Amino acid sequence: MTRKDTDTRQREIIEATLELLAESGTQNLTTAHIAKRVGISEAALYRHFDGKYDIISSSIEFVGKRMRSELAKIPSEKSIRKKLKRLFFRHLEYIEEHPGNARLLFSDDIHFDDEQLRGLLRGVVEERKRFIQNIVEEGQSQGEIKSDVASEGIALMFIGLIQIKVLIWSLSGREGSLTRDSEELWNVFSRSVEA
Repeated sequence: MTRKDTDTRQREIIEATLELLAESGTQNLTTAHIAKRVGISEAALYRHFDGKYDIISSSIEFVGKRMRSELAKIPSEKSIRKKLKRLFFRHLEYIEEHPGNARLLFSDDIHFDDEQLRGLLRGVVEERKRFIQNIVEEGQSQGEIKSDVASEGIALMFIGLIQIKVLIWSLSGREGSLTRDSEELWNVFSRSVEA
């Protein structure tokens, strides 16, 4: 059997962590369950990470990088509202494809008692907010988006739409598609920020 390099094994451990979070939240998130999911011993897991905390913080960094990569793929649009719409629906598709990421970012259990994990999560969320805020400001300067409303408020409202849609989807047992029936929600947001 060929031994996997450290980067490959660490990625497998992070992906297993995100899968477990998607399936059952933080209840089954133990190093033993993560190791079992990867198909390695718990001792082997500790050759790659110092423990559960290290795995979680590395998972947050991984999710941040993956989100950054996804945001960079949003094609240019002349219309800023069209660009925001693409971004909105891509966020929903991405969460459907990677539901553990949303659990990692939104679960109080992950960061409640830990200032360092809160800081890591805050950094990921702030980066996403700044990305959206920059697009909003571009739309405001072009006269496409209301300029009498703070760009940060519009960016937070945008993120809030995604979070509430994900919460409703999660409460339904993740039935159906996140993007289905989201067109009207998008239209309400779009009309509310239109200049």
